[in-house]
Amino acid sequence: MSDATPAPSGAPRAVFVEGLLDGRVGDGARLSTCVRTLGLAGAGAFRLDVQGGRFSLLPVDTVVTGTQFDDAAQARFLEALHEVVAASAPGSVETNLRCRMVFADVVAETLFVVRGNTIEPLTRRRPATPADLAGLAAPPQALPLGLRRRELMWLVPVLAVVGVFLLWQGGWIDRVLSARAEELNRDTGAFGTWLAFDVDRSWGNYVVKVKRGADYPQSPADVTAAKAAATDLTRASACDIVGDGRDLYVQLLGAEQKVLAESRIDVRPLLGSSAAEIETRLPGMMGATGFRLSVQQAPKSK
Repeated sequence: MSDATPAPSGAPRAVFVEGLLDGRVGDGARLSTCVRTLGLAGAGAFRLDVQGGRFSLLPVDTVVTGTQFDDAAQARFLEALHEVVAASAPGSVETNLRCRMVFADVVAETLFVVRGNTIEPLTRRRPATPADLAGLAAPPQALPLGLRRRELMWLVPVLAVVGVFLLWQGGWIDRVLSARAEELNRDTGAFGTWLAFDVDRSWGNYVVKVKRGADYPQSPADVTAAKAAATDLTRASACDIVGDGRDLYVQLLGAEQKVLAESRIDVRPLLGSSAAEIETRLPGMMGATGFRLSVQQAPKSK
């Protein structure tokens, strides 16, 4: 990672990577390969999340030891970022990804900026402060052992209660006890028989696959005629979304049609293939009653 203000040569003592990079998927297979390569460069692994034609890339650990992140590794890291942009849809990438490399006396702070179809690293150097160096050299302290049996007897149930609370806070209990997918209602909304979708449950999530319906339009003329016959704005908007390949919302509903969760997907792949399916995931919930395709996002709760 070099520019007019280069970082010191050699490997830093620690690397801090924060922020995220997102955009639209161009070449999915190439994107996955690039992310794996990025994670092997020495700055830690990265997680790739893909939903409805969009992807997000973020570091798994925000701080890693810098012993493997020498000059060559930094060059590989930047090259892998270039490849990620190349595997994305042109002009769709946005990022606030940043990296801080802590050396013995100097800290190099780099902000990655998208310039057209490339990533440009902007780096500045400053003297290292005690706050930068604090805790880098000190090994983690071992937890004290030798607890008496009596102390362990009350500690175990306390930890169990805390564990259940954390699972509940994280939504895992909801997911484990969520309703079976085949028991939930399915509504294509204003899209009618133009679109259809299947739902399965996997690891506490609902996996929704949207595809062409029985009456999916076969030509622009079909879309124009349907829009002309629409009796309300919602149906007219649905015609535009399908005909132009725009975004729609897959919603998980609860009691009284309340939207519990939703995901935005891009239906453009359906334009080119009758076999195309667009997959997205929604979290499992005990109070779920059904799914709905919607032309608009649900209002945010205040």
